[in-house]
Amino acid sequence: MDEKITTTSTEDQKTQSLQAANQSLRTAVESRIKRQSVSPYMSKRDKMISGDPSAAAHAACCVEHDYVPGLRPGTDKFMGILDEVRVMHIRKTQDYGKATDALSNIRESADIINTQAYAGAILRMSDKMHRLRAFFHNGKTEFDGIEDTLLDLCAYSAIALVLFREEQSS
Repeated sequence: MDEKITTTSTEDQKTQSLQAANQSLRTAVESRIKRQSVSPYMSKRDKMISGDPSAAAHAACCVEHDYVPGLRPGTDKFMGILDEVRVMHIRKTQDYGKATDALSNIRESADIINTQAYAGAILRMSDKMHRLRAFFHNGKTEFDGIEDTLLDLCAYSAIALVLFREEQSS
């Protein structure tokens, strides 16, 4: 006996409404990223990675000259990912940091829970690891994808190291 699953008109409307809202959010985020201004402190390679068309012609040159000749295969890809993390950090600190302290949001969050600033960054890394664990169990993510999550982990590792070294030197 074939059972047909039927949905009500209200359920269909909710599903369509949720899908439209998700698409709207994705479009807004993509639009915001595209219109973000490029910092005057960015290198030509940073501008190329961030999508600045004025640096596109420079792309081939940058790829050839940014890395030390003689590196083993794969190192250029690793360095490229570090470049992505650097550009992401510059962009995100415009949203989260203060003009006088790019890491102020991490420091202030740690103060709220009465812990060291580097521990606050590690706590955020833990959140990203929970997202990865959910991905391994569910096979999907709802918002940030796996690449975004891994880039965030890399950035938070660097931030934690900066904050740890600051604390050690004080």
